[in-house]
Amino acid sequence: MADDLYYLQDSRSYVGNDMLFWAVDGNGYTTDLRKAEVYTKADAVAQHERRETDIPWPKAYIDAKTRPAVDMQYVKRDEALAGTGITLRKPPRKRPDTINCSGCGRFIGGTERYLNNCPHCDADNRP
Repeated sequence: MADDLYYLQDSRSYVGNDMLFWAVDGNGYTTDLRKAEVYTKADAVAQHERRETDIPWPKAYIDAKTRPAVDMQYVKRDEALAGTGITLRKPPRKRPDTINCSGCGRFIGGTERYLNNCPHCDADNRP
């Protein structure tokens, strides 16, 4: 019966915001429910009684809370775009932040404006 099926969460840690579940055949833990072991209620409760950090979750409840996600460690941009004819543009180089000195009007760049007075006229330009 589908109502008696459970996933087992290893509640000792998370991957980002994702829960870790016992993987099929005891192959570690997974955030991918397609790779998670499905237990009967009796087996899930028995495991929880052996180790309190293994939390039984009703499969139907968790399945209703899932959302599609893409884990960056499993995708390769070059591989995905190979043969598509798509060439990605490089982002433009970001210009460093500059301000004009309130005293002399000369440009002051980088962290200099936050740490010290103007190197040209000694005006205080810190916010």
